[in-house]
Amino acid sequence: MGTIYKFPPLFIIFSIIPTALFKKPRLSLFILFFLITNLLVVKDVQIKKAQFVGTIKSVQEGSSVVEPKFYDGEKWRNLGFDVRLYKEEKIGTIVYFIGDLRKTTSYPSYYAKTTFYATATNYTSLSSKIYESFENFRNFSSKVDPFFQNLFGSNSRDENFIKSGLFHIFCVSGMHVSILYLFSTYVVSLFTYRKKLKLILSLLFPTIFVIGSGMNLPSIRALIMLYMASIFKLLDIKINPINTVSLVGLAMVIVNPEIVFSLSFYMTFFATIGVLFSTNYLLSNVGGFLGSAPYVALIGQVNPFSIFATLIVSFPVQIVMFGLTISYILYVLKLNLLSALVLYILLPFAQFVELVAWFFSKFPTLPQHIVISIAFGLTFVIYLAIVQQIDNNKKISTGN
Repeated sequence: MGTIYKFPPLFIIFSIIPTALFKKPRLSLFILFFLITNLLVVKDVQIKKAQFVGTIKSVQEGSSVVEPKFYDGEKWRNLGFDVRLYKEEKIGTIVYFIGDLRKTTSYPSYYAKTTFYATATNYTSLSSKIYESFENFRNFSSKVDPFFQNLFGSNSRDENFIKSGLFHIFCVSGMHVSILYLFSTYVVSLFTYRKKLKLILSLLFPTIFVIGSGMNLPSIRALIMLYMASIFKLLDIKINPINTVSLVGLAMVIVNPEIVFSLSFYMTFFATIGVLFSTNYLLSNVGGFLGSAPYVALIGQVNPFSIFATLIVSFPVQIVMFGLTISYILYVLKLNLLSALVLYILLPFAQFVELVAWFFSKFPTLPQHIVISIAFGLTFVIYLAIVQQIDNNKKISTGN
């Protein structure tokens, strides 16, 4: 509610009521913090027929996100929040447009209704060069098999993967970032055994990949989590991975409250919680499915058999991701023949994953419905309770 409605400053007075009437100072402090945050970050603007300029910060299917400046008639002012453009541009592209801001119920909260639109054609940045190199490689790899570009950050869609419930392997998120982090760690370990240097250098390629794939919310969440986990390791601080995910999620909401309107944010957050909640491989996959299923059921059909499909394709997908990384590096080094050779070696693994997706796409699915979503949400809560009880029983049996 606090991200939809901007409370008047007078409402801060109500923060003293819990202490004055019920002697609840912590509740008063929470309400005070909530209202101050609301006043500082929640926007309620009416901007029409204005000039805007900004740099594309993330790319999604058929659209881009920008945090622009606008001209108020006297000077350029920072808008202070993200705006969606229904044009797919490269990251780092400078855009100029004239038009109105329209409010919506999804993230970002505003989109631009443009009457004039232009982009800078003589400007490049590091992020735009990275994104362009990935885009060129995706086009190069798609000539061997479109599956490769889909797995490496493309916004393409495939009906078999959607119907089978395996489309999540195309959505750049924690899985991709984690796989590439493991790959980077292995490569860096070949050159140095120094802990601090290895931790820092291992973050390089996952960062490049997140930029090259479009800087979407799930991948940013995963990358921030990697950075935080690395900082904790450098400081020799032990922290539960679930606490790390929760801390990252809380920080992202505080910095940008509008992301509470993003279903992808919830999907990646709770799917990660479900995966990390159990050390058992099978239960982790069940948890990942149940964590995202309530939100998938709000926008499309859910294939409950995708749990088994994910287990089957997990290892081949990891092989393909490692191979694509090697192929990309060779492509950047202008060794196109070797890069293509790696892609052809990966082709049987890609075809196997596509075959599994086709097979499971024939299975019955649950329809898109709010009741299905609620049922999955309750099932996820029950799953967490069962896993927690199993963990407690293990601790009791071992005397810990």
